[in-house]
Amino acid sequence: MGEVEIVESGSLDGLTNGWEQYGARTRIMMLGARADRHALRNHGRTVAIEESAVSVFHRPRAEREDIEAIGLEHALASFQFVDVAMADLGRWMQPLIGQGWVRGEVQIVPSSDSSFEDENWACFHHPAIPLPEQIPLSESPSSMARKAFVTHPGPILDVASDSAMEDLAASMISEISQTMDEEEPALAPVEEVAAELEPVAEPIPMTEEELPPVSAPQPESPLESEMRQVISLLVAGGQEMGDIMEHPQFIEVSERAAAAGVDVWGMFVRLSEES
Repeated sequence: MGEVEIVESGSLDGLTNGWEQYGARTRIMMLGARADRHALRNHGRTVAIEESAVSVFHRPRAEREDIEAIGLEHALASFQFVDVAMADLGRWMQPLIGQGWVRGEVQIVPSSDSSFEDENWACFHHPAIPLPEQIPLSESPSSMARKAFVTHPGPILDVASDSAMEDLAASMISEISQTMDEEEPALAPVEEVAAELEPVAEPIPMTEEELPPVSAPQPESPLESEMRQVISLLVAGGQEMGDIMEHPQFIEVSERAAAAGVDVWGMFVRLSEES
């Protein structure tokens, strides 16, 4: 499970500068229900990622009228932007996809009195919130400095993890029926605790007979095999790996696989590296 560090003011660009040297990364938008805000802040505590991830929340203010003009109720929505390792994307999104969140594409455009280049973002959205084609914002999501939540790989108490998931599940099944305009309570900064060095344990000599047997690799499930076959057929038909995720055949099988608990994103990344 992840350990969440709170940075009072930070941006995706600033906090992840240079991280790409440790492996491929990606950025996504998460358009959730406002009622999910607390659970989404603690989402990093519920996932077992292998590289650090950063998320920032944006509460529209100057661009509220522009957002209302496209039919999106900003007061009912939570705008979150996440920078995560490509290999961890499936782990990050799997719990939400299993609860009905849907993947789409959205164009982030400058709102009135703002100026920056249009940006295309992959967006996962709450099933009760329709995803518009464009969302006007006052600044680029990559450079906006907000309270940031940095999730580091590490253990955490199961109680905290279970509580966060219960909060999210409860809000997902409830109907969004009221506007929540209250300001978020301020969160106390996380104290830095120096890690104590543990004594090095002496290895216990073992004979060859005492060594544990090497476990055989687990066979692929039928859905994993179907996904592999669909991807192979699409590649053989001339599809680029970057376009396969948008193909109807892949979308159909990936949704069934995600619902069954398959790490769709992790498997897609592995197959991309193999091809």
